[in-house]
Amino acid sequence: MKPLKSSIKLEATKLLDKSIEAIFNTLHKKYKTSSGDISPYQQYLIDDIKTQLIDVFSNQVFQNIDLNKINLNDLNRNELIELAYSLDWNGSWDADEEGQQPITKAELIEAINSILQDY
Repeated sequence: MKPLKSSIKLEATKLLDKSIEAIFNTLHKKYKTSSGDISPYQQYLIDDIKTQLIDVFSNQVFQNIDLNKINLNDLNRNELIELAYSLDWNGSWDADEEGQQPITKAELIEAINSILQDY
């Protein structure tokens, strides 16, 4: 799996959804409930807490990845941009000023490697 927060978030979402469903199923089965209805407010709370948990999971896992072991050449330009954002890089990669060319993949890799030296 690529070391991107979006990949980690996707995996965490799948795992958390399965866990939440298993908890509800176990509790409903144990207490022999007649239905599994959930109110809109309860769903809102679950969604809010789930979002918070997924953010914690993805941030915690990402901060513990040894990015120096990742081959940046295996990532495409969009993935490199996402990785740069995750590393709080404040560079520019799009043509946001007149005459400025978008940053190249090689320049992104150079910038990320520079950031990783300071990590």
